[in-house]
Amino acid sequence: MYCTNCGRKIKDGERYCPYCGTKTFNEYEFNQQRVDYAISRRSIPMCIILSIVTFGIYGLYWLYCLASDVNTLTGEEDSSGFKVLILSIITLGLYELYWLYKVGERLSDFQTYQGEMVDSYRALVYLILGIFGLNIVARALIQNDLNKYAYDS
Repeated sequence: MYCTNCGRKIKDGERYCPYCGTKTFNEYEFNQQRVDYAISRRSIPMCIILSIVTFGIYGLYWLYCLASDVNTLTGEEDSSGFKVLILSIITLGLYELYWLYKVGERLSDFQTYQGEMVDSYRALVYLILGIFGLNIVARALIQNDLNKYAYDS
């Protein structure tokens, strides 16, 4: 068994990682917690192409869908898809930078909860991509993470 936070090998049955103190879960607990998430799989290349072809209009819809899907996946309603969309437009994209960072944190927390290896720099990567105008790349990375838990529609 490996720690979901630091990645070091720990003894089976340990409740906490002896190296970093992170709470661990055994496989039985994970299997009991798995549920089907009501988010649909989206084609990342198609979303990118449609965003470019429609001069960003589809990108706004994609942002709305991403925000809604992250809320569904994590079970939290921090920012609705509509709120993210409207505030991003009103603040000329500044709110989206904040949202990208928060989504990175929420997805990392969710993956920790699922017992998966977590990229602790995810939120920072999304933020840096957004700062340099590569929001579409950050959205693609978020969609890639969401597709891991999506059902095939």
